[in-house]
Amino acid sequence: MSKTIEGIVNVNGRITPIHKATIAVFDHGFLYGDSVFETMRTIDHSPFQFSKHLDRLFHSAEGLSLNIPFSRKNLTKEIFRTMSGYYKKYPQSELYVRVVVTRGYGDIGFDPKLCPKPSLVIIIKKLKPLPQKFYEEGVGVALVPIIRNHPKALDPNIKSGNYLNNVLAYIEAKKRGAFDAILLNEEGYLTEASNSNLFLVKGGALRTPSLESGVLRGLTRAFILEVAEKHHLPVQETLIKKEELYAADECFISSVLKRILPVTRCDGEPIGSGRVGPMTAQLLQWFDREAKADLDPRWSLPSAKAGGGDDKKEADCSHN
Repeated sequence: MSKTIEGIVNVNGRITPIHKATIAVFDHGFLYGDSVFETMRTIDHSPFQFSKHLDRLFHSAEGLSLNIPFSRKNLTKEIFRTMSGYYKKYPQSELYVRVVVTRGYGDIGFDPKLCPKPSLVIIIKKLKPLPQKFYEEGVGVALVPIIRNHPKALDPNIKSGNYLNNVLAYIEAKKRGAFDAILLNEEGYLTEASNSNLFLVKGGALRTPSLESGVLRGLTRAFILEVAEKHHLPVQETLIKKEELYAADECFISSVLKRILPVTRCDGEPIGSGRVGPMTAQLLQWFDREAKADLDPRWSLPSAKAGGGDDKKEADCSHN
C-alpha cells in the first residue's frame, strides 16, 4: 500500500487534502497531457523567483494556445491563499508548490473548442530536500539512448504535461543504477537531465549546453549563470559533445528543487577526481546565499512562522 501523501490541493478554487483531490477523467490534461505547469519552492517561507515562474507559466500557455482565463493578480492571490491554508496546519514547513493549468474538461478530440474552460490545480506539499549525502558525495548519471525531443517537435521552453520522453529516459537511468539520465539531441550533443539542466567544469571554466542544443531555459540555470558572472567565473554556453562529459573536471545538474547537485560519476566511471569539485562546492555556497538575497519581499509570508495570519495579511501577500 502506498504511503499517504500529506498536503493540500486547490482544484478550481476548492481546497482539499491531497487524497481527496479529484479532476474529471475527460479533462484534456489527463487525456492528452494538454497542460502547462510550474514547480516552485519556498526559501524562508517565500517562493523563490515567483514572478519569473508566473512569466514562464503564461509563456508556456501562449505556446499551446491555451488561454488562462484569469489575471496574474488573481492567480497570485489563489496561489497564496492555498499556501496560507497549508501554513495554518504546518507553520514551520518550507513548501513544494506546483501550479498546473490544463485545457479543461471536454469531449474526446483535439479541438480546443471542445474545452470551454481551463482547469487550475495548485498542489502544496512539504518540501523534502534531497539527502545531504548527495551533496557531499555527488550522484551518478547515465548517458541514455533516449533522444531529447527536437525543438521543432516540441519547444523545450514550453513546460507542458507531455513528459513521456523524460520519463522513459529516467526509467532507463534507473535500470542502470544511476540517479538520473543525461539525454543527447539528435545531433549527438549533450542537452540536459530528465528534469534538470546540466553543467560541466573544464579548465576552470563553467560550461553548459547552449539553448540551441534544445534545452529548457531553466530559471535555476539562468540564476547560476548570473551568480557565476557576478563572481567573475568564465562561462561558456555552447554545443558540447558527449565525450566532454566523461572528460570533465567537475559536473553538476540544477533545478529549482535540487539547487546545484554534484555529479561525480557517469555510466559508473568517475568524473574528474570522482569527488565533489571545488567550483561546484563554491557555486553551491554562493547559490544558497544569493538565493536568499534575491527573495522578493512582496511574496513573503511573514505570518507563516507564527502559524498563519489573518485574511488581511494574506491579501497583502498576494498583491501584484
